[in-house]
Amino acid sequence: MLLAILAIAAGGCARSAADPGPSGLFDVGGGRQLFLDCQGSGEPTVFIIPGKGSYAEAWNVVVPPDDPIRSSPYDIITQAKLGPSPDAAQPTIAKTTQVCAYDRPNTRPDGSDRSTEVQQPHNVQQDVDDVVALLGASQLPGPFVFAAHSYGGLVLDLLARTHADLVAGLVFVDPTSEFLTNVGSPAQNATFYRDFMVPPEPGGEGVLAEDAFARVKAAPPLPSVPAIVLSSDKYPPPEAVTPENYTLAQIHQANTLLAEALGTTNIVSTGSGHNMMLYQPKFVADNIIDIVDRVRQPG
Repeated sequence: MLLAILAIAAGGCARSAADPGPSGLFDVGGGRQLFLDCQGSGEPTVFIIPGKGSYAEAWNVVVPPDDPIRSSPYDIITQAKLGPSPDAAQPTIAKTTQVCAYDRPNTRPDGSDRSTEVQQPHNVQQDVDDVVALLGASQLPGPFVFAAHSYGGLVLDLLARTHADLVAGLVFVDPTSEFLTNVGSPAQNATFYRDFMVPPEPGGEGVLAEDAFARVKAAPPLPSVPAIVLSSDKYPPPEAVTPENYTLAQIHQANTLLAEALGTTNIVSTGSGHNMMLYQPKFVADNIIDIVDRVRQPG
């Protein structure tokens, strides 16, 4: 599985005309702060958990419609000319309800981390604790519809199992499924564990993946709430992968198993690489809004 590191284009991100809600740096204990970006208004609040090495601004930019990478059969997101857009996922969701995204520590590739840096690699429990602390510090109203991308899926999986009272709905966007190691070979799993620990750049984010899978497996069951799993249909070019990487078929299988555990379906997007919110922001936003609407239904 290739986890693209996003170099966000300069020029800032699109903002909703609605009440932006709480945004800025919030104290989460231990002398640390986390950056939060909220847009829009209404309930339930959507809370976005970015993937490894990614951060809030990634949900405010897109691959332009005329970008040449769209015609490639492969996921070559690092060649895209990303730009801010009012049609990006976060501002689109903000037209319906309040939506917030945050920066995990050590995730901004230009070194301009807004959130306080921590020692890397780190474990998934720290990320769960940070989300819970940030929700409290920002006084956001819960329960929440959580949307998680890539590694954020493991964070959300453990959070949902251990803090079910915070969860109103779940959206997994091409996640790192808890079942990925079930369908992988020992060699694939070992490679994934090794690569996940390594920051993509000096000072970047590294994660103890083997520990994360073990913690999820040992946690209580997932809550029964409206949920959906979204999967991409583009994979990196052959020269970028090895037999020790998971195949697209294995990733889809693992995501389908996650969907079954949630009592929902795994929807495969057309023409999207791993960073689905960049390729298909409307598709991602529409599915999140659908979960929001289901949560709002009486009973």
